[in-house]
Amino acid sequence: MNYVYVTAAQDALEQFALDCADLQFISHSENVSFRVDTRKQGCFVLRLHRPTYHDLQELVSEQLWTEALLESGVDVPVAIRTTSGQRYASVDCSGEQRYAGVLEWVDGDLLRDPATYSELSEHGSNPYRLLGRLIAQLHDQAVDWEPPREFTRHSFNMEGFVGEDPFWGRFWECGFLSRSQRKRLLELRDGIREILTQYGESTDTYSLIHADLHESNVVVSGDRLHIIDFDDAGFGWHAYDLAVALNHRRDLPDYKTEKDALLEGYCDIRRINSKDIEMIDVFFVVRSLASIGWVTARPEVNPKGHEVCQSLYEDAVSSFDQLGT
Repeated sequence: MNYVYVTAAQDALEQFALDCADLQFISHSENVSFRVDTRKQGCFVLRLHRPTYHDLQELVSEQLWTEALLESGVDVPVAIRTTSGQRYASVDCSGEQRYAGVLEWVDGDLLRDPATYSELSEHGSNPYRLLGRLIAQLHDQAVDWEPPREFTRHSFNMEGFVGEDPFWGRFWECGFLSRSQRKRLLELRDGIREILTQYGESTDTYSLIHADLHESNVVVSGDRLHIIDFDDAGFGWHAYDLAVALNHRRDLPDYKTEKDALLEGYCDIRRINSKDIEMIDVFFVVRSLASIGWVTARPEVNPKGHEVCQSLYEDAVSSFDQLGT
């Protein structure tokens, strides 16, 4: 772990007045994250946010939404403020300024862990039915909520995914792929653009979404499911959230069962029509394309970028061809 980040984290903790007993590195992906164990105040997550990803108002807006979700009963992170009442602390990382945010720690295990998944099932709770209900609650709140005037977040709309400057990067320029592969990605981009344009942005299908709701961003405690990591949250299609939740299970034998359970749980709370369900397969392609852009733009956190992008490319092409477009 780079000592610069440790020093910055310690500086941030002073601004949040946390009496740190132990600081443990968690991950370096979009952000640099630490677990903070204090002597008397409990446990927290501290994130040093990537400086080029979100500005301060966009970070503040993330907390505005999670606070509104909490008020509506959705299980999401609880943020704490600095001693001066600010939502984020500005810290120096060897000449690079980063914003640090602190959230309450939630005990539990990730849904991706086989033991966690099995334990839920053994107690009569289908994990994906529970997750479907949780996603529907999130979408219900987002559709009904009117963000304050100062609220600002990115959009995972047609432009945000396949426009001239997609939010996660120009995937068709990926240096890990050959010229012929990049040409093929341009063809997929054109096809997806046409599909998304026809689908439109109805208020029933498009609102604020989490945008990264995979198994590693769901903490399970008993039969409680807690959503973490709203760093990618923005405006987008509901079916994209459902696609991301299912994406990592597509090659497993129980995929159809889990997809059915997710949709049943979703429909326990919120209506979804056949077109929206069809769009899940489209958003599998979109996720792979966007992920190529994400990996390409972050070589420092993806040492196997070539292998990852090759796999994502193959998945995108295969999934697109199965759409029958």
